[in-house]
Amino acid sequence: MGGEDEALLGFSWRSGSTRDTTGIIMWNDVFLHEVPTTGEKLAIIVMDTQGLFDNETSPMDNSRIFALGTLISSIQVLNLSGVVQEDQLQYLQFATEFAKFATADSQGTSGKPFQNLLFLIRDWTNPDEYPFGSEGGSEYMKYFLKIKPNQKEELRSVRQFIQSSFEELSCSLLPHPGSVIAGGKRLKVPYNGSWGKMDDDFKEELEKLIQHLLEPDRLVIKKINNKDLKGVEFKEYIDQYFKLFQSEDLPQAQSIYESTVEKQMNLLINQCYDNYKEIIFKNQDMIVTKEQIPIFHAMAKNQALLLYKETKKMGNAKHHEKFQKDFEDMMEKAYVQWSDRSEKNLKQIQEEKEKTRLALEEKERLYRQQLEDEKKAAEKIAELDRLNAQKEIEKAKYLKEKEIAEFRLKAEEDKRKALENDKKREEEFRRQMQAQLETMQALANRPVVVSGGGGGCNIL
Repeated sequence: MGGEDEALLGFSWRSGSTRDTTGIIMWNDVFLHEVPTTGEKLAIIVMDTQGLFDNETSPMDNSRIFALGTLISSIQVLNLSGVVQEDQLQYLQFATEFAKFATADSQGTSGKPFQNLLFLIRDWTNPDEYPFGSEGGSEYMKYFLKIKPNQKEELRSVRQFIQSSFEELSCSLLPHPGSVIAGGKRLKVPYNGSWGKMDDDFKEELEKLIQHLLEPDRLVIKKINNKDLKGVEFKEYIDQYFKLFQSEDLPQAQSIYESTVEKQMNLLINQCYDNYKEIIFKNQDMIVTKEQIPIFHAMAKNQALLLYKETKKMGNAKHHEKFQKDFEDMMEKAYVQWSDRSEKNLKQIQEEKEKTRLALEEKERLYRQQLEDEKKAAEKIAELDRLNAQKEIEKAKYLKEKEIAEFRLKAEEDKRKALENDKKREEEFRRQMQAQLETMQALANRPVVVSGGGGGCNIL
């Protein structure tokens, strides 16, 4: 709020009898709050809508604006002046018409489509009857939403409808901000929204209201069908609702409800479809034959359908059957494509396996051939070594025999030579003896007969 004399900044505003805000305006900054216990970050979006029931906007457009604001809000503040009028409650019922479809889903729960609605009654003039603030507002709300025994059906149904449409209803009563703000006192400078010029009781109650709305422990997370929305999902819902409200005619409650159901169911189907794909891809490598493909598909489909059936959903049984059929058709279409790819992959894998098998067989054949060749080469080398060894043995034997033969030949030659020498010596001896005998005979004139034998001779 700033200092007491600082101008009020933020959304465009001004005092006067005509409206300043047109349509719905969201503040262009998102305020982040980190939950201390979990570290989770909450995005707080502040939204301003034009006032209802002016003389420029039709009742249908008023309902459209309020309905759209309520659809995208976790806390909606309905700013009313003075007291709550019956026609205002009827407008509220018209804007929240689709709530009756969400109160009786097929799961037997009593889920309420909207979250929190705060009736903010400004310029409250009856504090003696109902005090300012939330306590007095709570008592006043009990009064104007009370269902009485003899109440007309139209009034009763409005109150029943409102109470069944919101998870939490509350009310706060604010006093008048003061005569300065209302223009009761002439000001030299136009009022700029400063905090200090407000009446003390108004400032006190306004501060309590702000704390009540924005205290960290009281922040309300936006939900659809009891599911916390993430930023991306929240944007999808807003886009869907904006498309609906761009038409010239206010969407019927049924179309708003159907849109919400469709968006929630599509998100659920996408989640379950991701589960189906995760199971398929996780077990992809386990498929080794064509016959296993439909088996894994059936397993993944059953688990995904189980997740779909066990998840809490908006809508009735008719919705659930329709979207389940759409989901099953989605899985079957995916199965056709996946099956075709899987068969091609299996065929390719089998071809690769066959190539690998043939390559391994050829490698084995070459290896065996190599072993056989190496064996033959080793045997050939061994044979050559054996032959060489045999040759060496035979050579050594030959050389030995040659040596012996040569030795024998030499011995025989030596013997022969010795015999020849002996014979020569004997012949020489005989010749010498013959010569001596002849000499002696000549000397003796006697005939000499020489008889050889035994190495000696006799002279007769």
